[in-house]
Amino acid sequence: MGFNARRVATSATTGNLNTIVAGTRTPGATLTMNQVEPGSLACEVTVLAETNTITIALDWQVSNDGSTWMVVANGSQNAAAVVLATGTAGADAAVTEVVPAPDCVYSFLYCRAAVRNAVVTGATADTYSIKYHYMKPKFV
Repeated sequence: MGFNARRVATSATTGNLNTIVAGTRTPGATLTMNQVEPGSLACEVTVLAETNTITIALDWQVSNDGSTWMVVANGSQNAAAVVLATGTAGADAAVTEVVPAPDCVYSFLYCRAAVRNAVVTGATADTYSIKYHYMKPKFV
């Protein structure tokens, strides 16, 4: 299978953080990791933080059964789960970042990215979009 034929970009999972309490993780779609070439997974995340003082970060989660999820301690590329956006009282611009998956996600059956809002409860204007980019394995 040629290089370009192995490339995958998923449809985006989108939503808002309306009534989502601070500290809650809102997940994107679940990936089955046997369909992902190790070392190739990244998440394209776009967030818009409109609520004053809200912060939005991205966490990676893994599972062996697709129902019990564990948060991955952040890798070297995002050591402290750096906040992607902070809301102000004015009009804020959407922020788009690409966050590579930590190496350990390839040791689990399932993986997903999740946005985490903090400081205050979210509102309808606080939005997110999570999209994955990866390579299919050479031999499927």
